[in-house]
Amino acid sequence: MKRKSFLAAALLGAILMLFFIVWIVQREQARELVPPEEQILSIHGESLPEQPDVMLAIDPSSQTVLSHLYEGLYRFGVDGSIEPALVETLERSDDGKVYTFTLRESVTSKGNAITAQTFVDHFRKLADDETNSPFSFFLADVKNGKEISLGQAEPDTLGVKAIDDNTLELTLVRPMEGFEQMLAMPAFLPQLSPGPWEELETNGPFQVEALDENQLTLHKHDGYREAEKVTLEKILIHTERESEKQEGVQPLPYGFDVSTLDEEISKVVDVPRSGVFYLKPNVKKAPFDDPEFRRALALVINRNEIQTSLSRAEQTTERLLVMDEGESTTAIEGEAESLFANVKKRLGNETVEIELLSFVDEEARQLSTRLKNNLEELEGLKVNVTELPLGEKVRKEVSGNYEFSISGWQPDYPLLSAYLTQFETNNYLNSSRYSDETFDELMEKSRVTEKLSERNDILRQAEARLLEQGVVIPIYQAGVSYRVDQRYEDIGYPIIGPSYVLTFSKIYKK
Repeated sequence: MKRKSFLAAALLGAILMLFFIVWIVQREQARELVPPEEQILSIHGESLPEQPDVMLAIDPSSQTVLSHLYEGLYRFGVDGSIEPALVETLERSDDGKVYTFTLRESVTSKGNAITAQTFVDHFRKLADDETNSPFSFFLADVKNGKEISLGQAEPDTLGVKAIDDNTLELTLVRPMEGFEQMLAMPAFLPQLSPGPWEELETNGPFQVEALDENQLTLHKHDGYREAEKVTLEKILIHTERESEKQEGVQPLPYGFDVSTLDEEISKVVDVPRSGVFYLKPNVKKAPFDDPEFRRALALVINRNEIQTSLSRAEQTTERLLVMDEGESTTAIEGEAESLFANVKKRLGNETVEIELLSFVDEEARQLSTRLKNNLEELEGLKVNVTELPLGEKVRKEVSGNYEFSISGWQPDYPLLSAYLTQFETNNYLNSSRYSDETFDELMEKSRVTEKLSERNDILRQAEARLLEQGVVIPIYQAGVSYRVDQRYEDIGYPIIGPSYVLTFSKIYKK
């Protein structure tokens, strides 16, 4: 009898679930798009793009806009993941070194074809030391890529060639599963030649219509290969915020009261990003040269208290590899007060005074205040916070003229190694002055490991090495909150790369 009751309940539950799904689908199908002339998506309170050259653009606004003007081998999809774009098929050689891409047809706004040779020329220019691109290191794993960027080889020796118009061959120094993910980054977009924004020859879903000091206007590119799937006719990016009607898309400022929003007009979307903020000690400066002192600092951090100082999209984390979906095995040994007592005994002092560098803005001020109070729970520790403009702060760190700093890192490419290379002994970004043979060996081992899952396991070990030694003390993962018009759908929010993806977005009637 009980079994029959259970089956009946299960059947009823399944029917109700099916009914709910059908209702949702029918409701979505019933929604009506606004007419084409009203398919105009507005973004408010956003910075305008600064650099139209895909090989030189480092600011997020430029990278986001360029990702809508051009389409490369890979792209960021509506769900934020990386997917093939102009790549129709990909084959890897038996040894894993040679990638052969079959390309889809694509033409520019001036009717010029994007071919395999287009990418050969682009890759060579990107690698060329005379281009001086900050992204030339993307090609370090391509045959002769590193040598070309150092001026030790000619660009035409790069391991890339056009088999025919629609077939591109790429040869790596060593097999590296997952390398193709890097090809979605804006530096690889097939720009025939840079120029003023309004004059760019593009092959993507949109073109620049107008740009002034207050607004950028993009319009649909009818020559785009998937133009029939693009619903938006225009995208307007305004520097000024929109507050009265609460329409369009707008990044929310720190401390914004979301209860003031009308839920019938707009919704809040919290977007995690790949950036991570952490405490960075200079391990060559006393007392930060003492691993026990660094571990004591790491152990005393109370992230639950710090969370109240963050914006709603920012989340505290104990990981450096915030893009990693795998498990961390890090465990810092010891107890904070006991470790610090040992440090004071070795120093022969009952008090230890340190300087903490911070940024000049309100959110950083609240965070540094929380951290100061948190760290000073170690009896005898005195923390002096020094706020500096970003440029001056970076210069002090690069020169090694600092003790302890609230720092941040935004990876340039979607692989876990992007977080870790800066801590290698000879890396020019290693402002921590950290040098560890075991860590360096793990990083080198990861480079010669082909399988992505195995490589990530090694990189997690390298991360654990940093965390266990207190070389980096993660605080929070970056994030952005947007107020989004309820009529807007199919906006993509990647964790890395462009801030948002609007290629296949749509605007519905209320």
